[in-house]
Amino acid sequence: MDLSHAALPTIASPWRRFDARVFRAIGAGHGPAWLMTFARLLARWSWLPLLAVVAAVAAQAPAHGALLAVLSLVFAGAVQLVGKRLARRWQAQRPFVLGLCDNHLGHSARAGFPSSHALVMGAVIGVLLPYTLNDALLATMSAIAVLTGWARVHTGAHFPLDVVVGTVIGLLAGLLFGLHLPF
Repeated sequence: MDLSHAALPTIASPWRRFDARVFRAIGAGHGPAWLMTFARLLARWSWLPLLAVVAAVAAQAPAHGALLAVLSLVFAGAVQLVGKRLARRWQAQRPFVLGLCDNHLGHSARAGFPSSHALVMGAVIGVLLPYTLNDALLATMSAIAVLTGWARVHTGAHFPLDVVVGTVIGLLAGLLFGLHLPF
């Protein structure tokens, strides 16, 4: 179903109307089959390369690396739980729920602001940032977060601001947590 030129649905919130326009302008939710397949793979499996980066950062700090890795993942899980509660409270619908595109991930229709994936990515990066001495690892973490965000938007699971806000909140929370670790 090609919804790329259909009229925008009636959306009460000004920020959500802006988000829907941006979603449409960047061609999210539509595109060639190969691009949608790539986006679906990233949206579902980007946690694997992130986990590899967590292990690589942990290996850089042998004295406390394993604890750092565990703390970053546990903290990211806690941030995700808080984010899901916020999403339930705000009830901001996803693009496919509003009819802007198909549901390319077979995702549930529950609220999507802020993005849980973006919260987790941001939180992990934030916790690890003060301990990552390798520029290549920093670049890899950033690329994983950006590609995951793009994939979640492109597949219609989120609006752009869902991902941006989720990443910023996760990053700030993770950085605050990471800076207060005792090592």
